[in-house]
Amino acid sequence: MRTSRARAPKRIMKNKMNPTVFIYLVASLCFLLPLGGYFLTVYLGKKKGSEKPAKIYGKALAIAALVSFFLYLFFVPTIITAKAAEADGYYREGVGLVGLIGVPYGENQPANFFALCHLALFLTASGMFVVLSFFSSGRTTFLKRFITLPILALSFIGLFDLANLSMKTPAIGYKAVFIALTSGLSLAGNAISVIKERHQKIGGAKNVVFALAYFLFALIAFLPMDTFAATVPTDVIIFHKAEHLWRIYDFSFLHRLYLYIGIAYFVALYFVLSGADEGTKRAILLIVSIGSISSFFTSYGFEGIFDVSHGYRVMPTRLPIHLCHTALFVTPLCIAFKWKRLFYFTYFINVFGAMMAMVFPNNGETQNMFDPEVMLFWYNHMTALCMPLLTVALGVFARPKMKQMGHSLAYFSIYFILIMVANGWLSNYVPGYNPNVLGSGTDYLFINNDYILGIFGPEAKKMLNVKLIFPIGNLTVVLYPLYQSLFFVGYAGIAFLMWYVYALFYRIEDGHRDLHYHYAIARQRALDFREARRMREENKNENKIASLVFSGFAKKYGTSPTFAVDHIDLRVEAGDVFGFLGPNGAGKSTCIKSAIGIQPITEGRIEVCGFDIENEPVQAKTQIGYVPDHYALYEKLTGREYINYVADIYGVSSEDREKRIDHYVKLFELEGAFDSRMQTYSHGMKQKIAIMAALVHNPKVWILDEPLTGLDPQSVFQVKQTMIHHAQEGNVVFFSSHIIDVVERLCTKIAIILNGKIVFQGTMKEVEKNHPEGLEKFYMSFLGGENGQTE
Repeated sequence: MRTSRARAPKRIMKNKMNPTVFIYLVASLCFLLPLGGYFLTVYLGKKKGSEKPAKIYGKALAIAALVSFFLYLFFVPTIITAKAAEADGYYREGVGLVGLIGVPYGENQPANFFALCHLALFLTASGMFVVLSFFSSGRTTFLKRFITLPILALSFIGLFDLANLSMKTPAIGYKAVFIALTSGLSLAGNAISVIKERHQKIGGAKNVVFALAYFLFALIAFLPMDTFAATVPTDVIIFHKAEHLWRIYDFSFLHRLYLYIGIAYFVALYFVLSGADEGTKRAILLIVSIGSISSFFTSYGFEGIFDVSHGYRVMPTRLPIHLCHTALFVTPLCIAFKWKRLFYFTYFINVFGAMMAMVFPNNGETQNMFDPEVMLFWYNHMTALCMPLLTVALGVFARPKMKQMGHSLAYFSIYFILIMVANGWLSNYVPGYNPNVLGSGTDYLFINNDYILGIFGPEAKKMLNVKLIFPIGNLTVVLYPLYQSLFFVGYAGIAFLMWYVYALFYRIEDGHRDLHYHYAIARQRALDFREARRMREENKNENKIASLVFSGFAKKYGTSPTFAVDHIDLRVEAGDVFGFLGPNGAGKSTCIKSAIGIQPITEGRIEVCGFDIENEPVQAKTQIGYVPDHYALYEKLTGREYINYVADIYGVSSEDREKRIDHYVKLFELEGAFDSRMQTYSHGMKQKIAIMAALVHNPKVWILDEPLTGLDPQSVFQVKQTMIHHAQEGNVVFFSSHIIDVVERLCTKIAIILNGKIVFQGTMKEVEKNHPEGLEKFYMSFLGGENGQTE
């Protein structure tokens, strides 16, 4: 027994754990432990009467997944980093990724391609989960429930494939550990998020379509640049001498093609996001920005910065501190934390730098368009160009003013000084650096060589003859004061010229918004028209009883602490001619405008023939005919054209409209003018047209606001007779007026409003019985001689 006990540890130490088992063990622990921890926090939270710990736990898990996500991205090697042996000046890449270090499936090109697609799906789902943990809407819920969760679950099952893609050998390495951590934490966090939002509704088919579109844009953003090289036919050579090269330069067709494709991506993203809420816009922009960083690191990564073959020595020329790199990292931070001042640095400075980089690309002389480094260059610079513009176009950040330009130049000054220091310092660590040889050191921002000056000719290069060389300890720092100072001034000046570029984008955006706005209005009018026609047909069959009811109606304007109308109750029934009296400013027009639905209600409700004016606006408005105190007509139309237009809106049949039009034309004596343009009409004639428009659909409730103002005595008589006749047919006539005699002779019921409150309501018979002195003196008794203010 003692012998076997002594030998057992030795056998265990000699046996190494299977790498696949180890990876799945790590991932399983990262999935099960957080999931169990969540249910524990939920239980404890409910026990203590608070669910706050569970919410904090969910976000903490998302942050942990984000850390492991970026650690994996940073340490994952470049898929196509190592070039095959050079022979006769040819670098043979592509060809199914044959024999390249880090490729998991050797010469099996389809397997390599699908492995890279698997990686893209996994990265997209993980990145989206992290961001969407801090945003919630119907569309984001659909994404988490039906897209990211299934992808993360499938990736968890196929984790060995991702691990193979992340390791040069099948041995267990820190890269495989990071991907196991990312997989387990992301799956657990996404599952928890779905559990928390299980009762939240996804919305209609429109939300589903937009959610799928968001995922597609995110997937493109997360796609490793090596994926395209994996599709290259085996007879294509990515690296080649210039005579057979598909290079991107001199604004050739390929050069323009890259520009068009990149811009089209962001323009399409703008149209997809333009109708979304602010939270969804920020979430998707943040996801696309993180996708850009993901694509950068999967092609750059740890081994792009550190020389692994020489003890992880930093490669000074490979640090990601170029100007466009700052846009790559700063933009998502600004979107996530709403850093406005820093954002405008990218908006004015990075955008121009990215645009110039793409107009004058510095791709290698022997680099093909399929080279991952070339594709990464274009993708990063296109993101730096378009993402800030897109962020402002979508309203995530406001359009800048001159103050923001000042902030951007201040940040650029700091950045420029730091880059000058970095160039002077880091150059000393470049192998073979010679302070007297131009371009032998680092060259961030192109201020340490003649690349930019070469565009302007050989004479411009003479600026570099003015230089300062001075030692600092063991280092030798070189500055080019003339060129570098002119570069800064020129760049700052060009940043001001960017206003013209932005003005163009603003005009495009405003044009699109106007087009969208008019389209929305036209679409709503069409819907209202169809709904009105349907309701008219239903109302004919249902024979709705006319009524107008104010129940606890109150209205405030803006931030005013006082009510313009203070919780009034009124009921007007079929057959009533109801007079609404009150001085200017008492609240009459406020009540009328709320009753017809052209301004919102603060408290209470208004019903028209049983329809709530706020909750059933179309149904309620089909019952209303409205004559405003200040009419607004399409005066370039004839009277007949205008009345027919209104009849079309309400869906009045040809037979009914002809009968009513003939009746009112004769009643108002408009035969000679009805087919003339309304701009030739007198005030009284226009008022009659407004009354005809209100009656052409025979409304159940006819509302008039000071209808007799400006009419001659004969027209006043005609309108009064029409009001009486309309009420006798079982309809409601509700009107406001200052003419007491008309109200006294015409109305069956009245209400008096003063300072937003009803001070009297009743029948005219009650007024005549209790106040024989007449309505005028009765009304003036409430006013106390005060005239009030204009309403």
